Amino acid sequence: MNVLFVCTGNTCRSPMAEALLKHRAPADINVKSCGMTAIPGAPASDQTTEVLKQQGIEINHQASPISEELVQWADLILTMTVSHKERLWTDYPKHRKKTYTLKEFALGADIEIWNQLEMAYADLEEKREQCLQKYDADLDPGKRNQLLFELCQPEFEKINYLKRQLIHSDIADPFGGPIAYYLETKEEIEACLDKWLSSQR
Repeated sequence: MNVLFVCTGNTCRSPMAEALLKHRAPADINVKSCGMTAIPGAPASDQTTEVLKQQGIEINHQASPISEELVQWADLILTMTVSHKERLWTDYPKHRKKTYTLKEFALGADIEIWNQLEMAYADLEEKREQCLQKYDADLDPGKRNQLLFELCQPEFEKINYLKRQLIHSDIADPFGGPIAYYLETKEEIEACLDKWLSSQR
């Protein structure tokens, strides 16, 4: 299995999760990480390196931005927050079925709401396609986009309502904080990984 962790800059949470899973996982699990806005080659933060070192884990990390190649490689994509998952759902809709927040996947956090959201997004895409087929492609792009937005307003409202209910799915971002924040984030990630791996035994 190929597992891809995703966060924002790929310097704190996702490299931490990558290193922790590599330290625990059986040999048949391959692990990588990336960031939605990562600067290629950036190192892991000093605090991330330190909290892992305290656990006897050495890392030599270079940040990678999200890419089609990485998404294709992954059998399972685990994001650190709701916003990361939503961005992936938007940018890579064909891979929604393998994309989860880490807490959703490991702990079942907000799972019923996510299931409703998946159906709501499917309904939105179906209605959008019907509208595109119905209205002339030669219509001014600005007017057509406005028309699509108005016609799909109920679907947008349902999605936004459901998104507001997602309150248990994020891993806290320690970026820029003291080492204690990074330790708390590590413990959050560890709890998820331990729960998932124990369920595989």
